[in-house]
Amino acid sequence: MDLLRHCFAALALSAMLALGGCSWPTSDPVKQRAIRAEAEGLRKRHPVEPPRYWVDIPKSQWPPVIASLRPESVTVFRWGVDISVKAYFDGGWGYHVSRSRRELPMLDGCYSEISDGVFWHGPC
Repeated sequence: MDLLRHCFAALALSAMLALGGCSWPTSDPVKQRAIRAEAEGLRKRHPVEPPRYWVDIPKSQWPPVIASLRPESVTVFRWGVDISVKAYFDGGWGYHVSRSRRELPMLDGCYSEISDGVFWHGPC
C-alpha cells in the first residue's frame, strides 16, 4: 500500500511540474479589494457592447494590482472580468470578478468566493 501511495504521489508531482505548477488565489484582503476595484474600473473604461462579447485588455493597460498577479490575460466580458493566471484546456486558474455569482460563466462548483465579488476558479 505504501508503494502505491508513493507511486501516486510521484505521478501527481510529475504532472504538476509538467503543467508548470498550480496557482493559488491571494489571501491578502487588501489585495482582494484592490482586484475588485481595478476590475470595476476596467469594466467602466472598456464596456462590452453588441456585437462583441468581450474586450481583451492589452498588458500595457493592466492596472497595477491585477498586473502584480502576473496573469496570462485580462478580459472584460458582459458578466465581469476574467483574470486568467494559468490557462489550461478546461478553464485553467484565475479570478473572475462579477457583481453576482449567478452571472459567472462556469459551473458553481468551479468557484470559491475569496472576497465579495471576487471568485477564484480552477479547471473543471
